Order: sequence, then structure tokens, then C-alpha cells
Amino acid sequence: MIASALANQRRIIGALILREARSRFGRTRVGYLWALAEPISHVLVMSIVYWAINRRAPVGDNVILFFVTGVLPYFLFQKVARGLGGSIRGGQMLLRLPLVNGMDLLVARAILEAITWICVTFLILGFMVATGRAHLPDHPLVCAGAALATFGLGFGIGMINAVLMTLWKSWVMIFPMITKPLYHFSAIFFFIDRIPADLRRWLSWNPMVHAVQWFREGYITEYHSVTLDPDYLLKWAIASILIGLCLERVTQRQVQSA
Repeated sequence: MIASALANQRRIIGALILREARSRFGRTRVGYLWALAEPISHVLVMSIVYWAINRRAPVGDNVILFFVTGVLPYFLFQKVARGLGGSIRGGQMLLRLPLVNGMDLLVARAILEAITWICVTFLILGFMVATGRAHLPDHPLVCAGAALATFGLGFGIGMINAVLMTLWKSWVMIFPMITKPLYHFSAIFFFIDRIPADLRRWLSWNPMVHAVQWFREGYITEYHSVTLDPDYLLKWAIASILIGLCLERVTQRQVQSA
């Protein structure tokens, strides 16, 4: 019975992922290529700007790799957290089907966003490695652990977003305003251990600071931060997922009728 239920759930989520991909990217490969091109072009332009301003990396000898290993974890969190926000609201017609529930929509959107991020990451870092502008990660399992924890944080915040955006329409505009500063305050552009202690203490409350540092520490041998606390990021991820699950369950009927 359990195996059969899991198989049915896998088929439902698989079908939802295909539907989500077609509705967002169209039925052609060009649509999905654009989804890849957008973050890649952003990384390319900002890498050039960052290199032109700094020339020397805060840690290590590769300024572009320093920036890329900071912006990629941020993109993972941002895409998952914002992408999940509109998943329930956009799929309310599907919730009328007896086999589909809100968690199916959330999981399908999260998997699609994760796959897109993995493709972007492999293309960017693969190109850098192939052209001699970067090396392979020194500790790939550490990078994978950091990415998984960052995905968990994005998934938890995304679930909360999905409920709030369905019940409170203004949240669609408020959430980007709240999270946009994270791009500048998540240690993407600087080495947090070299800033004043008072400012470092305040910034360390931001879980994305630890996500960026954790990913960098796995990729760059010379990168070691005394501020890094992986447990803090994991606690944020677990807490946000639990809150998201509770919100989704408690407001299930309101969301379906919204």
C-alpha cells in the first residue's frame, strides 16, 4: 500500500513539474534556455563589474570565482523562495482535483527551480573550469551540503510565501522589498571576517551570510571564516519548513477558497 501510494505521488508530482515547465517556459526549448540565460547573463555582467572594481579577491587569487561562489547560493534561495510564492495561487484550479493538494504544487515548483539552478551552476562553473578561469571545488560534498541547506531555507520561506501571497495579495510586492537588500548584505561581495566587529555581529544574524560562506568554504581552499555557523543556517531551514508546513495545513481550506 505504501509503495503504491508513493508511486502515485511520484507520478502526480512528475506531471505537475511538466505542467509547470510548459506553462512557464512554453513548449519549446527556447523558453527554458531563456530561464537559464537570465541568471547567467546577470552573473556575467556583475562578474565583469566586480572584477573591474576590485581586481583582487578578498580571499584567494580569483576575484571572479569569489563572486560567483557567493551569488550562486543567493540565487538558489531567491529563486526557490520567490518561485514557490505563486505556486498555490497559480494552481488553485488544480486543487479542485481530488488527487492534488497544495504540497504537491509546492514540491513540484521547488524541484523545477532546483533543477534550473543546478543547470545554471554547471554551465557557469563548467565554463570557468573548461576555460581555465576556475578549478573544480576542493570539497564538493561541502558545497552540496551548503546547497541543500540553502534549498531547505528557500523551500521553507517559499511555503510561508505561498500561503501569505494567496491570503494577502499585497505580500506579492512586500516580499521582494524585504529580501532585495539580502543581495548586498549576504557577504557576496566581501569577506565578512574583515569588516568591523559590530557590523559583522549584525550581519551574522542573516542566514544567507552563512549559506554563502559555507558554499565558498567548500569550493575555495583558502576560504575559512570564523563567523560561519552551518548549524545556524540549518536551524533556520528546519524552523521555516515547520512553520510553512503548519501554515499550509492550518489554512488549507481558506487557500482553496481564496
